[in-house]
Amino acid sequence: MADKADDSKYLWTDKTSEGHTRVGLNDLARNEIGQVTFAEFPNKMTEVGEGDPILSFEGAKAVTEIHSPVSGKVAKVNSDLIEHPELLNEDDKDKTWIVEIF
Repeated sequence: MADKADDSKYLWTDKTSEGHTRVGLNDLARNEIGQVTFAEFPNKMTEVGEGDPILSFEGAKAVTEIHSPVSGKVAKVNSDLIEHPELLNEDDKDKTWIVEIF
């Protein structure tokens, strides 16, 4: 994957019912990275700026970092990804989301 300026083409964003912005990986990212086998969040991620790292992960084709497309406080992280990084290989947004920001 390319530099952080290009991350937006690898991400989807949705508004939640609470008004948060939920961020996740899209099909283009999954195709370029390959089968994901490891995922790690930055330590104590309570607030992010646009362009800050929100997830590091390893796939069959690449090791990369994803950067936030928006600034704000972190409402939730998908901690399931730490124990089950393979969830990022699916196209179900309820499983592949990374963070919720408000």
